[in-house]
Amino acid sequence: MRQYGGVPSSSPELSPGLEQRLRRTATSFLFAAGAALGAATAYLLVLLIAASRAGPGAVTCAERREPHRFLVLVPAHNEECVLPATLQALAQLKYPKTLISIVVIADNCTDDTEKVARAAGARVIVRTEPSRRGKGQALAWALRRLEAEATDVDAVLFIDADCEPSPNLLDAFDACLHGGARAAQAAYLVGNPGESWPSALRWAAFALMNLVGPLGKSVLGLSCGIFGTGFVLKREVLERVPWEAYSLAEDQEYHLRLVAAGERVAFVPEATVLSPMPTSLAASREQNLRWEAGRWHLLRTWTPALIGEGVRRQDMERLHAGLEPLVPPQSLLLVANGAIFGAAVLLHARVARGIAFANIAGQAVYVLGGLRIARAPRPVYEAIVRAPLLVLWKLGLQLRILRGRGPSRWIGTRLASDE
Repeated sequence: MRQYGGVPSSSPELSPGLEQRLRRTATSFLFAAGAALGAATAYLLVLLIAASRAGPGAVTCAERREPHRFLVLVPAHNEECVLPATLQALAQLKYPKTLISIVVIADNCTDDTEKVARAAGARVIVRTEPSRRGKGQALAWALRRLEAEATDVDAVLFIDADCEPSPNLLDAFDACLHGGARAAQAAYLVGNPGESWPSALRWAAFALMNLVGPLGKSVLGLSCGIFGTGFVLKREVLERVPWEAYSLAEDQEYHLRLVAAGERVAFVPEATVLSPMPTSLAASREQNLRWEAGRWHLLRTWTPALIGEGVRRQDMERLHAGLEPLVPPQSLLLVANGAIFGAAVLLHARVARGIAFANIAGQAVYVLGGLRIARAPRPVYEAIVRAPLLVLWKLGLQLRILRGRGPSRWIGTRLASDE
């Protein structure tokens, strides 16, 4: 028994051999964890390089055939304040008005969403099913109800009630579908980066996820994904893969269903959909919890099957879709690499420390290079100095989800910071 200042200590002294074995085990773990995170960082850098080589969009009217007829579905839950601007933007699309049919889904609304939509000239269908809440449920219900009418349209555009599409949206989708695509997604970006540092950092996150990443995937011939709004599906795709995505991340779930069925989503970067984001962390809490909880759910339920199918069929599309959810969000990636670097310094593990440092540097290259490709506005760069606050905040959300305290039902976005 050791003594410190005359006080006996009951802590047993580790033998040199046991201490060496523990150190080797810890060092090996740090090396393995760093290598795994290195693979994720390398994947992001591959996407960045591919995105940097993406050429300009190929939207052209010269050789197009008869234009497609579009049904535009706008799911709206208590959106009376933001819906008029979306409907006005849809009315200003540079596409033949006779080929566009707009339907607003007034989904379990308790405000004047239905009245506002009708006043704007849109057709409205009302869903009152309080026990079946969620955008996925609303879309499935609307598509079933409109199934008989869908024979008169060629494709369905899905756009949220708080979004502003670029005037060329349907023109770009029409060209993409004529080029052979059966499903396509526009760039989905934040519309208010200058209002606050949280919305500026959200702009950066969306630009990396919804523009740079999909650009890289498109160049590599991979499915770009579905981002929840601003995507189009041909009628035959919906007939082949009915909308049965009801999870907290219904858009990602449906994309995985498409990939599992052998479909691919093309990316249309020439067209954009802008959406305002909450201007405070508090106002975006429930939205982020929903996204992260949905991602964990899909990782558990879809990743093993898609990886297995990808390996069995030697199908890169399925394999990529299964592996991609394993790539940590930027906040977790930074925290994990920082923790490995700190532990490696304490253990004098030079190789693990070098890997962690290279991962952090690679992540910085990805973020800054991606923002350059996306032409980030000045407020985004100014907000980067506060990124550590966002990282700590998101780490708290992840810990809450891991403790089983994440959302169990769909909750819409709230924009006001004091709600």
